[in-house]
Amino acid sequence: MRLTVWGTRGSYPVCRPNVVRYGGNSTCFSIECQGQELIIDGGTGIVPLGRYLTRQYPQGRQLSLFLSHSHWDHVLGYPYFGPFYDRRFHIDIYGADSENRTLDDVFSQQYNKENFPVPFQDLGSHMRIHKIGDGSRINLGSVAVHSIQLNHPGMDLGYRFSSGQGDVAILTDLAPIEDNYLGQGMKERAMERPRSFELDYAHHVVEFIRGVDLVIYDTNFTEEEIVGKRHWGHSTPLEALRMLSHLDAPPSLVLSHHDPSHDDDTMDAILEHTRGLGKDMGIEVLIAREGGVFEL
Repeated sequence: MRLTVWGTRGSYPVCRPNVVRYGGNSTCFSIECQGQELIIDGGTGIVPLGRYLTRQYPQGRQLSLFLSHSHWDHVLGYPYFGPFYDRRFHIDIYGADSENRTLDDVFSQQYNKENFPVPFQDLGSHMRIHKIGDGSRINLGSVAVHSIQLNHPGMDLGYRFSSGQGDVAILTDLAPIEDNYLGQGMKERAMERPRSFELDYAHHVVEFIRGVDLVIYDTNFTEEEIVGKRHWGHSTPLEALRMLSHLDAPPSLVLSHHDPSHDDDTMDAILEHTRGLGKDMGIEVLIAREGGVFEL
């Protein structure tokens, strides 16, 4: 299993001399595993990924694309994704309907004439859209994909990719659950027994990542920055470590969804600090860098 990082930023892409080491594109990952080509999210990182795929597979390719949620930083790159326009590519898209629009609308509305010059119906690829939700399982050859609803405004899915080569979980975006119910239906489910709901939800996330080798976690904020912003739907390195510490054999933690205001020096400091905390807890701490590769 080979996971490549194409976009590391949350909120919006950035382009400054002091962000080149960690990258400026917004969220996108790809996984190559046992004949499957999987893509997670379509932030601006999907644009260079598209160029790579069209060069790598001039005869076309079957792609499976998984959408976490429809906020701008996770969908901004789709209209510029080369394989969407190429009839040689067959693309299966997986994701959930949100509160206010369907998964089909997430894509088709980007191509209305007020937003983009190419109509959705003119895309050349063979595209199929599959609606999934919390607890879904998709089998793609020998790769199993599981989904989980994350604590984030609207409907946001995390994914676990499992194969004989290893297991990876990608959890972006999510926020601490304590007195902070953000996801679709979360407030309603927490209404009668809030504390029990919080414990059950945390247990659900822990069990979802149990046994994975690597977890990519939304660590957008520092502990100081998240004050007053917990309802924005993002987490911190310390919160990620706390979640993984519930496991007897915690996976390696990859810090991701970097805040666009964090330059390279800031990211270096965050990584060094978190590695020290992780070492004390027996957790290896890594970080997402644009172009970085994780091999399992």
